[in-house]
Amino acid sequence: MANRKQVLFQAFRARAVTGYLLVSLGALALPTAVMAESAEKQLLSGFKSIHDYSFNRAMHHIETLAKENPKYQLAQLMKADFLAIKAGKSRWIEEYRKAYPKKVRSLLEEAKVRWQATGLTPQQETEILGQFVLKSSAQPYLVIVNSIAHRLFLYQQSAGSYHEVANYYVSIGRKGAGKQTRGDLKTPVGVYQIVKQLSDRQLPELYGVAALTLNYPNQWDRELGRTGSGIWLHGTPRSTYSRPPMASKGCVVLNNPAMTDLIRRFHLPSETPVIIASSANVKPLNATDEIAMADDKQQVLSRINEWLREQQQYQVDWSKVGVFHYPGEKGMYYVSFPTLMDGKEQMVEQFWKKKTDQNGWQLVLKVQQTSPSQTHSVAYDLASR
Repeated sequence: MANRKQVLFQAFRARAVTGYLLVSLGALALPTAVMAESAEKQLLSGFKSIHDYSFNRAMHHIETLAKENPKYQLAQLMKADFLAIKAGKSRWIEEYRKAYPKKVRSLLEEAKVRWQATGLTPQQETEILGQFVLKSSAQPYLVIVNSIAHRLFLYQQSAGSYHEVANYYVSIGRKGAGKQTRGDLKTPVGVYQIVKQLSDRQLPELYGVAALTLNYPNQWDRELGRTGSGIWLHGTPRSTYSRPPMASKGCVVLNNPAMTDLIRRFHLPSETPVIIASSANVKPLNATDEIAMADDKQQVLSRINEWLREQQQYQVDWSKVGVFHYPGEKGMYYVSFPTLMDGKEQMVEQFWKKKTDQNGWQLVLKVQQTSPSQTHSVAYDLASR
């Protein structure tokens, strides 16, 4: 009986020491999709064991994770916590946190956002997709970055609709999302396209194993006077396994195993849409809101379709037209489609906005180019972000 009480006390102490993991958790399940990587599976299994008061099981998961990934600082911190608890030296934990407050705070924040991401059910992930996609495009893949949840969701098109095939933890800009000016350390919010892929041998060590460059600033950003460049999806230096949630100069950063998986398994082509949202929280809608959203969707799709049929200069296949809600802009939609101009295929981007005073949807900006890389050069200058 005494031994059982001791184990329960250790488990209770583990829960108290790692209380940052349990804020607002409740009884959450672990979706299979979230546990795609073995390292993340070990981490989340460790978190769940802590939540369930299974001290020894939690320690096993974290020790295995730390052994297999010796450069993973969060795993090493948690391993040290467990060993201190086991040795009855919990004061060491407090002393370390006082000695390195900034470093520990960033690691605990990573633990928190990784755990909270497990609260997304498959149904909610579908609803997140529904927030942004009115109509799928001709592209085989779609990327949605939820900067609040620090997750990158990858969707593959099949039979005219998207289905989630992977998702990864990501780090964003040190100052959060909503980039406005060069050097503000923020990640942009909007709809972008992949320009090109850069391999390991083409990159400085800072970018890890690979990078996918984006066409920030897009024409809408330029219209609003937003500045900066060099916003990419990329990996991490080999000296570290993972970065804290807000640690980049504006890029969306995956760890190297995730970046390798993304590149090798899916081979994302140029012009793949990338939606970066400052928030993608699912909130239940009442019947009135649902009807209003359905009406808006039908109206904007009908208006775009009508406009395209009126334009004799374009040869457009409606099945290849993509229509996405533009994050960060109320009542605005991003439209893209391929078309033939003078015998050459070109990509057209449009920005449509609801004009309440004119009681309808209006085309407010149009961009025509052969590809995103036509107007966006790739640069390594970190200060340009």
